[in-house]
Amino acid sequence: MKTALLIFSLLITAAFQPSVVANGPAARYVIGLTPFLEKSDKDDVYRRIVGMILEELPQKSSLAIYDAYNLTNIAQLEIPDLRAFQSGKTRANQFKEQIFSLKQFLAADHERPTARKLNFDRAIRLPQFMDFLSDNVGASDPVTVVIIGSPLYVDHKEPGFSMADGYFPSDGHLLASREQSVFGAQSRAESLKNYTVYFGYFGDPWVSAIHREKIARFWTLYFERQGARLATFCGDLATLFDAVHKGAPAHNGAFQIDPAQRKLEMLRITRDVGVADWITRDAISGPRPAPPTNSVGPMKIGIRWKGDIDLDLYASASRDSETLFFEHTRAAEGYYFKDHRSSPDREYEFIEFESPVDVYRVEADINFYKGESPNGPGGEVRVEFGGRIYSGQFAIEATHGNKGRVGSSQTRYWAHIDLPTILGLRADRQ
Repeated sequence: MKTALLIFSLLITAAFQPSVVANGPAARYVIGLTPFLEKSDKDDVYRRIVGMILEELPQKSSLAIYDAYNLTNIAQLEIPDLRAFQSGKTRANQFKEQIFSLKQFLAADHERPTARKLNFDRAIRLPQFMDFLSDNVGASDPVTVVIIGSPLYVDHKEPGFSMADGYFPSDGHLLASREQSVFGAQSRAESLKNYTVYFGYFGDPWVSAIHREKIARFWTLYFERQGARLATFCGDLATLFDAVHKGAPAHNGAFQIDPAQRKLEMLRITRDVGVADWITRDAISGPRPAPPTNSVGPMKIGIRWKGDIDLDLYASASRDSETLFFEHTRAAEGYYFKDHRSSPDREYEFIEFESPVDVYRVEADINFYKGESPNGPGGEVRVEFGGRIYSGQFAIEATHGNKGRVGSSQTRYWAHIDLPTILGLRADRQ
C-alpha cells in the first residue's frame, strides 16, 4: 500500500496520549470491517486503524478486528498497563503481527457473493455481526464498536431483507422475533447492553435524503431495542475515528417505534418521482386506450384505495414463478413497491415486471389484510403496458381483513385481477 512506508516511518516518533487514566477500568474495542472495500478506500482504512492502535487506544484496553460479513477474526491485541506501551514504537514492535494481519486482509481480493440485482460493494451483515459479538464478547462491560461498511444491509442467503434499491424495513421487523425477521429484536432488550456503536460508511449510497433518514432511524431503533447506543452515523472516516477517540455521546430518544406498524414488510423509496406518476396521478387523461397489439412485454400493476385499511397486491409472472408481495419484494422478473408515506387519504402499491411477461400468464390478486370496511373495500387497478395506462375497478366482499390467509374459506377476502379484460383483450367480457 502506498501509505504503508509513511505509517511505519512515523512510528519512531509517535507519542501516545492516553484517553483514560492508567488505573482506570479496562476498555474493550471492536472493529467490524467489510471485506469488500474498494481499492481507493483501503489505504485510508488501514492508516486510521493503525493510527488508532499506535496512538489512541488507552492502556488496559483490548481490540478485536473482525470481518463483519463472514464473521471471522482478523486480529486481536491487548495493551497492558505498562509505561513502555505509551510509546508508539513499542506498540509497533509488539503488535507487528496483528498489523500485518490487518494489512493482508485489506490487500486480499475477497470473493463476493452473488445474488440477482444485489450489489455487495462494502457489504456487511450487521444483525449477524452484532449477534456474533453478543455471543462471543458479551455485554457485561462497556464495549465500543466501530463499524466500517455499507449501511444498506444485503445478504445473499436472505435477499428478501436487503436494503438495496431504496428499500428499508418497516418498524414491524423490530417488534418481531429473530425467527420471523433478521432484524427481529423481540426478547433481546439487553443483548447489546453497554455497547456504543460508531458507524462509518463511504460516499453517498442513498436514493435521497429521505432514504438516509429512514435508514439512520431504523438502525438507531435497532440498537436501542437491544440496549445499545448508536453514537455516530456518518460517511467520513476522519469524523468517525475522531468521534471514537473523543467518545461522542449518543443521541437516543429522537425516534420512537410506531406500535401500529406491526406488518413485516420492506418499504421502498424511489429515486425518480416519475416512476410512480402513472399510479399517483388523480385521473388518467384522454379516452380509454386501445387494446395492446402485443401480449408480451414489461408491465406494471398497481392498486389504489381510500380509507384506513390495508390492502395487499400479489402478482407473479406465471403460475410457476415467484410471487411478489410485501414479504417477497424481489424476483427475477421484477419488484414490489409500496407507498412509504402510508397516507390516510390514499394509499397505493404496485408491482413492476421489468422483464417481459405474457399478459395471459400473469397471476395477480388483492387481499384485504387488515382493517374494517362495512361495505367491503374497493378501489382502482391501474396497469401500464405497451406504453399505455389502463384502468379497472376491484371490490372485495369481506368487511374486515384476514392478514393474508388463503384457502377455500378465505375467498371473500380476495379479489382476482383479470388483466386481459382490463387491457381490453377480452371484448366479449366488457
